[in-house]
Amino acid sequence: MSDKRSALEALSAAEKAAVLDDLLAARPDLRQPAEAYAAQVMSGADRSAVADDVEDALQGLGIEELNTRAGYRPGRGYVHPAEAADEILDEVLQPFLDDLQRRAGLGMRSGAVELAAGILLGLYNCRRGNSETLLEYCPDYAAERASGVVGDCARLGIELPAVELLDLMPEWSALLQ
Repeated sequence: MSDKRSALEALSAAEKAAVLDDLLAARPDLRQPAEAYAAQVMSGADRSAVADDVEDALQGLGIEELNTRAGYRPGRGYVHPAEAADEILDEVLQPFLDDLQRRAGLGMRSGAVELAAGILLGLYNCRRGNSETLLEYCPDYAAERASGVVGDCARLGIELPAVELLDLMPEWSALLQ
């Protein structure tokens, strides 16, 4: 390729998945090392990277996102900008929550703990909604969703590192105790 990227690097995620499936079908001897590596990836999570991803995803939503969701909507009636903002923010947060559910369901406890801690830290960093972002319309969004994450963790049997999180999130001490 002319831009010096390998063909493998240029593949989309779906194409990479198809290549892996085909490779494992052609080379069954690679299945065991691939399974071991997949389990390693699933059992680990970088708390700081997750926190950054959550924060970037939520802070990156500008108020122009409301243009297609707030106001009068046929068949639904009037949608308040705060309600629309809340819905959009939930849609952005949901993949992180789904990943938490998935890892816990697979028994990947350490990965689930780190992922949950990262989600909470990302939400904590969003606790003061910046102007010109959707968080401005939902001042309690981060705390409310963090409470939900803590509840999900309790329900899933995920023991959060409360002492560590208390040091990192002092304003939410009541949530973590």
